[in-house]
Amino acid sequence: MNNSARRALDIALATEARGMYAGLLSAEEKERIAQIRSVDEFLRQLQRSEAWHAASLSMQAGEPTDTRFSEAVSRCVLADYEKLYRFANDMSRQFLNFITMDVELQAVMKALRRLLLPDAKAPEEESEVLPPALRSLPGHNLEKLRRAKTYEDISAAVAGGIFEDVLASLELDGQTGLPSLTEAGAGMESRFFEALAEYMRTGYTGPARRELGEAVGFRADMLNISYIMRLRRFNTSPERSGRLLLPLHGSVTAQIERRALEAGSDEEAFAILRSTRSGKYLPEEPSGSPEQMIRAAQRTYFRRVLHGRLNLAVVYAFLTLKQYEGDMLRRVFVALSYGLSPAEYVE
Repeated sequence: MNNSARRALDIALATEARGMYAGLLSAEEKERIAQIRSVDEFLRQLQRSEAWHAASLSMQAGEPTDTRFSEAVSRCVLADYEKLYRFANDMSRQFLNFITMDVELQAVMKALRRLLLPDAKAPEEESEVLPPALRSLPGHNLEKLRRAKTYEDISAAVAGGIFEDVLASLELDGQTGLPSLTEAGAGMESRFFEALAEYMRTGYTGPARRELGEAVGFRADMLNISYIMRLRRFNTSPERSGRLLLPLHGSVTAQIERRALEAGSDEEAFAILRSTRSGKYLPEEPSGSPEQMIRAAQRTYFRRVLHGRLNLAVVYAFLTLKQYEGDMLRRVFVALSYGLSPAEYVE
């Protein structure tokens, strides 16, 4: 396929993604969700949503648990991903493959958390979230991860993938036979972004190279900013903090990170981070938790990308925004399950 044909397919794909974005929750729908007081009412509201209708319907049979709702949300996100993936050109598919690698990363972390419980058992209610057409891509060993009973089972499930060496290198606790969740998560996230950055440098040569490179760098920057603010909260030393940050940088360089970690106050650190190209999407003054500020910045940035030039970056922005909205719905579901008001979780 020549470049002109690839570009034409990317434009068509981006146009489709932009149309799918219109089906996400409107400001009015979010306001209604903020006033809801029960899980049943919440699910009825989602049944009227174009983007989340299928998730609501799948909850009608059986008990509406956190796990079942989370999986229903994941299936909605991945169904849209599958639809777009099917019509992507060969080069765009190579980039989109990284989304299933991220799914695998989350599945590994879920398996590790489960095994750290005293009565580690694979939840029987969990079901496959990857659509059939995507099960031959990276991330297709989710069933093995879901049923893993030992760390060896988890390692075997990722054999041949980008996380194999990371899991093999982790130090295991003598009593549990498991690694630290923090070290495992940091190691796999670093490996994921290293692989993605390497692909953007040497593999992807499509028309969205600049926009995709900036978007990938922005996501890494936002993760590192959230880590920096969290590590400062726990008075973690700059030396140890630096080892926990992602090696991939956008505008938040290693030098900027070091300055923020060594700053005399959180306000000073925030000002240093906000002076960067990525940091300008943060509020002018710290407000709310670091996580809330990061989420708001990411939504603003990816909405800008989504309304930019029609190319693969628009597809990436839509899938990212739908994932963020799904995360918000998960928080709302948990709040309602505990009898809490969802208003502070609707962002």
